[in-house]
Amino acid sequence: VPLEFRTELKKENYSLAKKEEYEKKIVLKSMPYNLVIEPTNVCNLQCPLCSTGIDAKTRQKGVLKFENFKKLIDEIKGYVLQLSLQNWGEATLVGDLPKMIKYAADNGIFTRLSTNFSIQYKNNFLDQLMKSGLGILVIDLDGTTQEIYEKYRKNGNLQTVLDNIKEVVKIKKDNSLKFPIIQTRMLVMKHNEHQIEQFKKISNELNADEMELGNIQMNPNTAKK
Repeated sequence: VPLEFRTELKKENYSLAKKEEYEKKIVLKSMPYNLVIEPTNVCNLQCPLCSTGIDAKTRQKGVLKFENFKKLIDEIKGYVLQLSLQNWGEATLVGDLPKMIKYAADNGIFTRLSTNFSIQYKNNFLDQLMKSGLGILVIDLDGTTQEIYEKYRKNGNLQTVLDNIKEVVKIKKDNSLKFPIIQTRMLVMKHNEHQIEQFKKISNELNADEMELGNIQMNPNTAKK
């Protein structure tokens, strides 16, 4: 978390939380310092190891309202160091997402967003997203050819992802934005591991700020065997 998002109260709360964790406290005096909020559990893809992707009937589908998001931020804004706007849904399907991020950023919270980016966005959504105060934008690029990419990212379009990356890189450069840090990420699996070097090459060509090789995550209660 960059220094400008840290305060003495946040550092004190973090230290207290770690102390309580070490002492295995049950009743806590500390507040959350790292928060995950899922703007929606709806997704445009059907990834086979994702609860949302396989349409597991574990939760009712829905979208977080900005008013409810605001109430939560107002309660914890003095303590949270980082907010991740992601889980099993595709957050960029939510029209109010840039508004949510801006509200968090205006209240001194460093935000992180992970996205499949395989959407043809409208109404200047990407421009609003990049200027919202977002801290880190993580873009899944799990293959360098459509054939390999769609083995996991079912219904996804690689060219759309690449075009969107080019667009956000351009917006960041044209507006001299410090944030968000644009990170490309490959979830490495057996079917795409031979494309790791090509992934690195493409990420460099796209002028991504960072690149990462990640592990696949799954919900063992819902994922297909």
